[in-house]
Amino acid sequence: MTEQGRTCGTAALLDRVALGDERAWRDLVDRNSGVVWGAVRAYSANRADAEDAWQATWLLLAENLHRLRDAEGVSAWLVTTARRESLRLARARRRESPSGLAGLLAEVDAGTESPESSAVRSVSAARMAQAFAQLSQRCQQLLRIMAVAPDASYEQIGAALGLARGSIGPKKQRCLRALRQRMLVSGSPDSVEGVAG
Repeated sequence: MTEQGRTCGTAALLDRVALGDERAWRDLVDRNSGVVWGAVRAYSANRADAEDAWQATWLLLAENLHRLRDAEGVSAWLVTTARRESLRLARARRRESPSGLAGLLAEVDAGTESPESSAVRSVSAARMAQAFAQLSQRCQQLLRIMAVAPDASYEQIGAALGLARGSIGPKKQRCLRALRQRMLVSGSPDSVEGVAG
């Protein structure tokens, strides 16, 4: 973020964006990209859908900039829009294909590892995805947003998910314990080491 963007208030920044200032637009995106990305990942089954929802969110902001009444509420507007766009896209995807975990597993990159390592990792990833799918929707959303936006504050995460700031830490611990337990039950003790609980 530029120094000018840091010292500029949100209302002034939005005014500059409305006038076509590209630097102001970049500053606005820089200020809010983490929480928007976290929101779309929390509500998207895979990275491609999250990227589509992310782009749609910023496009909707550009189209509706003149309608914003509260400049200081732009972050909340972006989070709400990101959530809605992700859910809209998810509904459209469900109508297209009931693929289940295929979207999650499609993101696993094989890289240059040996076939044996790749097979073991695929089995571990499948078990992790299966255990993750057994969690409540709320736990899935919380763990996704924390994984893809680790620098997001509890306040931002709370805004994205509609949770009280003070409930996020305990909820995260309960969700991680539940994930760990499901992985242990599925017979994946080696994969559990990376799951704090």
